[in-house]
Amino acid sequence: MKWSLSEMKKLNRYLITLGVLTVILMLSLFTYNTKILKHSQREDFVFQPAKFSDLLRDGRNDTNHVLTAAMRISKGGQKALLVTLVNDAFLPFTFSWLCNTQGMGIHNQVLFITGDSESAMKINQKWPEVTAIQIDGVHSGNQEYSHVGYVELMVRRSEVLLEILEKNIPIFLFEVDCIWITNPLNNIQSYSNVDVVVNAVSSRSNVIAGGFLYLHPTDASKKMWRALTKQLVQLGMKIKNSADEKLVSEGDNDQQYLSKLVFSKYGGLRYQILSTDDYADGKWYSFSKEERNRRKMPLILNNNWISGNLAKIKRAKAWGHWFLTESGHCDPKNIERIVDQHLL
Repeated sequence: MKWSLSEMKKLNRYLITLGVLTVILMLSLFTYNTKILKHSQREDFVFQPAKFSDLLRDGRNDTNHVLTAAMRISKGGQKALLVTLVNDAFLPFTFSWLCNTQGMGIHNQVLFITGDSESAMKINQKWPEVTAIQIDGVHSGNQEYSHVGYVELMVRRSEVLLEILEKNIPIFLFEVDCIWITNPLNNIQSYSNVDVVVNAVSSRSNVIAGGFLYLHPTDASKKMWRALTKQLVQLGMKIKNSADEKLVSEGDNDQQYLSKLVFSKYGGLRYQILSTDDYADGKWYSFSKEERNRRKMPLILNNNWISGNLAKIKRAKAWGHWFLTESGHCDPKNIERIVDQHLL
């Protein structure tokens, strides 16, 4: 087959054009990959091909209903969202806390994130002023601190809180195994020019509490929480095939990771630490009567520094810090004594 001169010229022009387009495509790909590499080296960059919860649950990670509820409760981020994660084993603590705080005017700002639809239904039916939403990836049953099941709960909690924080919603993270003598919200919000308000831990100057903090939706707090979530997801992947009851190193949990990020002022973070005089932890129960009388009345008393849900409930009942009767109704005597009379 012979080619004419004009056909040869056309073919030549086609090959030149194809070569130019190939070079342009290669340059574009190189530029894109360079940008990705550059951004991935930034401290605040979190590459998330999949969430820990996706990998555990075949990719199911629908938290849109949580974000919708969070936006509604917080009035689009104008009010703080009081949020906590509970499972079926924590329902008694949940109902006791709701009785404890029923007169404090904050229930319409509370979002309970649960691991099963039955728990969410029970909370919503008994206490319609609060909101309870069920999500996947939350273990059921008793989960002991610093064990695999507990750590995986903290991974899931951190993921959900990050999504809420990214929507510019102020977050007040709390736990229900505590006693509220007074509504602390105004006091916590009074600290200005900070990104996060955290609670000290007795006898541990380099550690802060992981379950009681206030996050302002600032750039610094978001950077910090992204870094925390990234670390927890990596930890979750390491332990995901282990039994829930397996002990995890004390150096590997949300409290340790959070403490290091806060105290290093990660991403320019500004923080305020709440004193255990005002926000007491479970060490308070070990004080002598004279020591307790010497100290001022705390706003919050956390029922921690003790292992196991049954042990926590037993101690709370022994001290009159349990707000449910045996029939499951609110105990007006304990509520009046602690909330109204401030008698611990």
